Amino acid sequence: MKYLFCLLIPAGLFLLIISIKYVIRFAKAEMIYEMPYSRGTGTFTLAARGKYGLWLSGKKFKKAPLGEFGLTLVNRDTGQSVPLCAPLLRTAVTGLSKSRLKLYSFQAEAGTYTVSLNDEVRIRDKACAFLVNAVTKRPVDYSLFSVQVYRHTSGMVLSLCILGIIFGAVIMVSGAILPAVL
Repeated sequence: MKYLFCLLIPAGLFLLIISIKYVIRFAKAEMIYEMPYSRGTGTFTLAARGKYGLWLSGKKFKKAPLGEFGLTLVNRDTGQSVPLCAPLLRTAVTGLSKSRLKLYSFQAEAGTYTVSLNDEVRIRDKACAFLVNAVTKRPVDYSLFSVQVYRHTSGMVLSLCILGIIFGAVIMVSGAILPAVL
C-alpha cells in the first residue's frame, strides 16, 4: 500500500511541467505592436477579434513615466474610441534588463487602431508617481520606454499555473517522502 504513494511523483511532475509550460508561454507572449513613448501616437492592425492588453515597457531600475500620461485607443475604421479596462492588480513581466507593466486591457474587432498618449491620468497612477518623485528626483528618460500591445492572458490562468507549480512540487516531495516514512 505504501508504494502507491510513489505514484504521486509522476503525477506531481506532470502538473509541474504543464504549469511551468504555461507560465513560460505567458512570459514570452508575442508582441503585436510597439510604439516608442517619445512618439506619442501610433497605428497598428489587429488580425483577429479578441482581447488584448496595453503594456508599458522599459529598462529596469530607471524612473518610469507612470503617472504622467493616459492612453486613448481609437478604431480607425469606425472612428469610435475603444473602452480601456484597468486591471485591479497589475501584471508585470521582468527580464534581466527590461520589464513591462500591464496598463489596460481591451476587447477589439479585427481592424486598424490608433493608440495615443493623453493627459487623462488615473488617480492610482498619480499616487504612484507622487511616491516615486518623493524618493528620486531624477528626470525620466522617455527614450527608454515604449507602449506595447500584446494578446491578453488572464490573470486567473497565471495564478492557477503558479498554484499548479507549488502543488506539483508538494505532490512530488510527498510521493518521495511518504513511502519512506510509512
